[in-house]
Amino acid sequence: MRITTTSFTPGTDQDRLSGLLGFVAVIIDALLVIDGIAVRRTRSGSLTLSFPAPTSTSGRRRELVRPVDAAAREQVERAVLEAIGPKLG
Repeated sequence: MRITTTSFTPGTDQDRLSGLLGFVAVIIDALLVIDGIAVRRTRSGSLTLSFPAPTSTSGRRRELVRPVDAAAREQVERAVLEAIGPKLG
């Protein structure tokens, strides 16, 4: 897997107060777009990604995209955060 393109949209000042730094869209292998990945700063100060999981009208969350395991999550987070690092400010 290779992330070929990333775009970062910063959150508002209010978002940043709650730890939401912004949203990322990535293109993987020039074939697949994943949009709406949230970039968050945890209480301990580390950065993490939250993948799109809309809530249905019945209140059930449904994950649209997610890493298959912890190792995959680390690989994706590392690649995305390296790509957008300078844009985080």
